[in-house]
Amino acid sequence: MKNNLKYRLSALLFLASALTITSCSDWTDVESLQLNTPTFEEQNPQLYADYLKDLNRYKSEEHKVTFVSFENPKGSPGKQAERLTVVPDSVDFICLNNPEVSPEVQAEMVKIREKGTRTVYSIDYSSIENAWKEKVKAEPELTEEDALQYIGERTNEMLALCDKYNFDGVIADYTGRSLVSLPEAALKEYNDRQQKFFGEVMNWQGNHDDKTLVFYGNVQYLVPENMDMLSKFDYIMLKTASSTNADDLALKAYLAIQAGIDAVGGTEEGVNPVPADRFIVCVELPQADDKDKVKGYWSTVDEKGNKLVAAPGAARWMVEASPNYTRKGIFIMNVHNDYYNNTYGYVREVIRIMNPNK
Repeated sequence: MKNNLKYRLSALLFLASALTITSCSDWTDVESLQLNTPTFEEQNPQLYADYLKDLNRYKSEEHKVTFVSFENPKGSPGKQAERLTVVPDSVDFICLNNPEVSPEVQAEMVKIREKGTRTVYSIDYSSIENAWKEKVKAEPELTEEDALQYIGERTNEMLALCDKYNFDGVIADYTGRSLVSLPEAALKEYNDRQQKFFGEVMNWQGNHDDKTLVFYGNVQYLVPENMDMLSKFDYIMLKTASSTNADDLALKAYLAIQAGIDAVGGTEEGVNPVPADRFIVCVELPQADDKDKVKGYWSTVDEKGNKLVAAPGAARWMVEASPNYTRKGIFIMNVHNDYYNNTYGYVREVIRIMNPNK
């Protein structure tokens, strides 16, 4: 499998080079602008079909999963960096930052699905909560009953986009807050709103079992009543974008596991409601204008004193063994900027580290 996929990829890259040379020479000829450069599929359809078959087989087998988030244009793609079709083929899921997609983006979603790449989007509870707070400022007479109705309506509006644009799944983004110091009234409000949000998500999931559902958040900030729902999520994505070393990734995983233990009475004899076989960690990529190397870097340094880039660092952590949980994959945020880094250099490096034998 490994040799087949790499051989066919190499052959496709050779064809790409040949096409590029031809295209470059054509650019010097005004009349050549009317010519249509053949695609890989048109140049060698059987080779491309075999490549797609091997690629889909690779994604269906056990491997470390790669999620990426992508700043898709609200209209039509205007440049290569805005196209889903140029994201590395080995990426499993692309999370679109703008879920209201154009017909052109929808067509690209269909195209990458041929490669086994699925498209999802995020529903951010914090955005719903913040919009409600602004609404209350304008209408102070609104009640908590109104709040729950609003949360339910907005959540369902966002969930409806999955069918409208034929997404392959949804990421439920819930940051939450510590329950320790909340007064009784505030805790009840927090509990009710959390249950309303996830109640709608679970109702939707019951009618969309063919879609991928991801929890993205801090498990320890869920109320105990909501812990059981986690088994319905295909992946549990830990909020580790601000982590500064590998140890913190492990800490976040153990905090999630401990939250489940606490939910069943603080003993390990009970069945932990937090499934530990599907943890995804999250990283950001370096920003070109970040001279201090804060975003996308860890605080740890290499032998030359340079800060380590978080993405490959997390990938190396991902292939290490852990006795109590499964390191399932990585979520790389905002990869569109990586297009200009040797055409997704960091993304490709992460995939090579996590799946060296694929």
